[in-house]
Amino acid sequence: MPARISEIANDVETIVGLKLIDAGVIAGYFALVMGIGFWASTKVHNDEDFFLGGRRFGKGLLVMHWLCTGTHSEQAVQVAGACARVGLGGIWYQWMYLFSTPFYWLIGPMVRRLRVITTGEVFRIRYGWQLELVYSLVALVYIVLSIAMLLRGAGAAIAGATGSAVLTNHWVIALSVLFSTYVMVGGLMAAAYTDFLQGVMLIVLSVLLVPAGLNVIGGMAELQSRLPEGFMSVVAPAGAKEGHPLFVVAMSILGLAGIVAQPHVMTSTGSGKTELEARVGMCYGNFIKRFLTIAWAFTGLIALVLFPKVVDVPAEQLKEASETLFGQAIQHLLGDGWRGLMIACIIAGVTSAETIMVVGSGVFTRNFYAHVVPEAGDRQRMWVGRIAAAGILVASIAAALAAGNINDLLKASIRVVGLMGPLFWLGVTWRRANPAGAWCSLLTGGGLWYVQVLNLLPDYGESVIILLSLAAQFAVLILVSLLTPRQPDALLDPFFARLHIPVGREAECEMAAAPAAFQEEALLGLHGQALDYEKASRYAYQGLQKYGIEIPRMKLIDWGGFLAAWATVGVLIALLVYLASLGK
Repeated sequence: MPARISEIANDVETIVGLKLIDAGVIAGYFALVMGIGFWASTKVHNDEDFFLGGRRFGKGLLVMHWLCTGTHSEQAVQVAGACARVGLGGIWYQWMYLFSTPFYWLIGPMVRRLRVITTGEVFRIRYGWQLELVYSLVALVYIVLSIAMLLRGAGAAIAGATGSAVLTNHWVIALSVLFSTYVMVGGLMAAAYTDFLQGVMLIVLSVLLVPAGLNVIGGMAELQSRLPEGFMSVVAPAGAKEGHPLFVVAMSILGLAGIVAQPHVMTSTGSGKTELEARVGMCYGNFIKRFLTIAWAFTGLIALVLFPKVVDVPAEQLKEASETLFGQAIQHLLGDGWRGLMIACIIAGVTSAETIMVVGSGVFTRNFYAHVVPEAGDRQRMWVGRIAAAGILVASIAAALAAGNINDLLKASIRVVGLMGPLFWLGVTWRRANPAGAWCSLLTGGGLWYVQVLNLLPDYGESVIILLSLAAQFAVLILVSLLTPRQPDALLDPFFARLHIPVGREAECEMAAAPAAFQEEALLGLHGQALDYEKASRYAYQGLQKYGIEIPRMKLIDWGGFLAAWATVGVLIALLVYLASLGK
């Protein structure tokens, strides 16, 4: 019997490249999240429960939910690979959102006040259903690319961690089955409850490899001495195509412009009980991710020292080769059992795709299907959402299997969703922005990107072109809006009323009776409450309203939290600089 047990254990190792204890840890995790998903399905009764968790999430749940929604396994793979190529400056592929994060303290309540389920509904209310359909197309492309990158990166990491005993493409399919099963059953409710477990495991994922790697190398001083010159600089060395200061500036601005248009932002932030939950979850869930990114960066540097032959390849193969370093570190630095825990952590990161898939199904259901079959009820929309989620998954698997370089896919996805950013920002702050300006702005951004792809623009560098494209989009939207007829106040007043009125204060600003001209869009997401713009104006800067600028009045909690968030940015940068100086 003992011989038979040993034979079975060896078979498991031969099949999946893991010891029996590693496979047991992974199987236990699979069983646990499946159980959570099916349990959460008992709490789903309508489409708001499925897409927004019934808007019942508290601060802790939202912090972990935001951490896991914005943290994917391929990001650790990508950051480690980028740092192996250009040094510590590669961290800015994910830290490009660092300087945007304090604004999340202000963006969170704004998004929660919109009181809709998908970002596409914002474009419908503000600009009309035509731009809602355009946004839904852009959002679905972004979602498919995001899930594809996640699956590809996680599959590559696990394949590397198991010595390629199971190929990346096979892991892509296996991981897809895991997270799709309980999302299609439980929706966002299932996603958020599993995020508590995943949040803890993601922290383990991000810190476990660094001390193990430093122990093998011999400490920070030895790491410093074996790295190429300049690799401990917090920005990339001169001549690098990524991670240099202008790259950081361009990607930071693009990140802030596009974050509001990312489809999962509305779902994740809108699921909070109140504005405070929304702002705490969005801001500090992402700050935890910024902290964990430091660990990913040092893992890449450690892996470069330990496995230099991995990146000793022709230049055109360097990006793809460097992205295998994270998996190599898992395989060689962790012992039995711990290796299984690490792979379970990667699976935890993969299951963050559940929220993206739920968002995609919401975009399809609310922003497309609702126009095709307007009489559909809650139950029918919920089932259409589940079928749409399956379709998105199939498209994502196809993209993941065909994908090559993760970094290029990342930049493409950010550029795609960034096209809608100027439309959103001016739409929620400036009354004069109109559909004509929005269309021209969108076509300008898309056109400039297209001619860049065709190499018809002067080679100013990608960073400069990104900044010029964004500036052109904002300028065109403003200019065309000023030269074309403005939208009627009857259409704009209900939209800005919902932005000014704090969540929970709706009754104070409710109309006694909605005017006959009140459109259906004005009531979207308000459960029949018609909001009075004149009453809502007391929550805005009335002096700016004379010039068409609509900005909610900031209170002590806004200013204090915003400044505290900037202090957190300073602490993170100081921590990175300090760690980079150790061992010199």
